[in-house]
Amino acid sequence: MKELHQKALEAYTEMLQIHIDTKTTDLLFHKETESFYDTLFEVAHKIWERYVDLDWELVGGSLSSKKKRANEIIANLKREIEDYQANNELTLWTDDLLWGLADDLEDIEWTSKAFL
Repeated sequence: MKELHQKALEAYTEMLQIHIDTKTTDLLFHKETESFYDTLFEVAHKIWERYVDLDWELVGGSLSSKKKRANEIIANLKREIEDYQANNELTLWTDDLLWGLADDLEDIEWTSKAFL
């Protein structure tokens, strides 16, 4: 089952990339692929949860290490976005987008810290 959930993740990721790539080339197909990647995500999610229901783990480690890692993932991505923003010439719109994303990540970073 572990291989199956990995294949489901790969299918989801590839479909998401197709969806994003078609944003400016085929609006109708782009819109439809949204339901494709949503469904593929649900398939992967349900397989993974069943895997865990059968007493396996996807990540391993203690609960406290998972909580710490969740916070690190969020903080690291926020820092990467901030570093990219600080070290690149960006259009006003890209800069605004990145600020908004960093702000969204900061919100969940504080929520994740509450679980530590």
